[in-house]
Amino acid sequence: MISRKSIEEVMERARIEEVVGDFVNLKRRGSNLTGLCPFHHEKTPSFSVSPTRNIFKCFGCGRGGDSVKFVMEHEGYEYPEAIRYLAGKYGIQLEETQADAETLLAERERETIYKVLEFAWQYYKNQLHNTEEGQSPWS
Repeated sequence: MISRKSIEEVMERARIEEVVGDFVNLKRRGSNLTGLCPFHHEKTPSFSVSPTRNIFKCFGCGRGGDSVKFVMEHEGYEYPEAIRYLAGKYGIQLEETQADAETLLAERERETIYKVLEFAWQYYKNQLHNTEEGQSPWS
């Protein structure tokens, strides 16, 4: 298990513009950077990176988050893998401990809950935006 201190160091040092810039051609637009979203096909850039807030957001598909979330989405990594990837990129030595069976079980349960919540969020977002009943205010 990766220590909280190590995760905080990765989060502090992982600059969103550098992480995203490894995969997306970014161009400066004011204080932000823009480019074509790597998560869906588009011709006009709707993908924005905010170095001051250290986040990304696609106004086309709705995906957004921090450096870890970007690596997870783009590379298909789980959270610990994304942290290890970024630690390697920035030369950060991670402090890891072996978790006992109870801690591992609790962590797996937590990850499952997050996946279920993500699925529910996507389902209801789709129902709201893409169905006749969802678009009608007085259904």
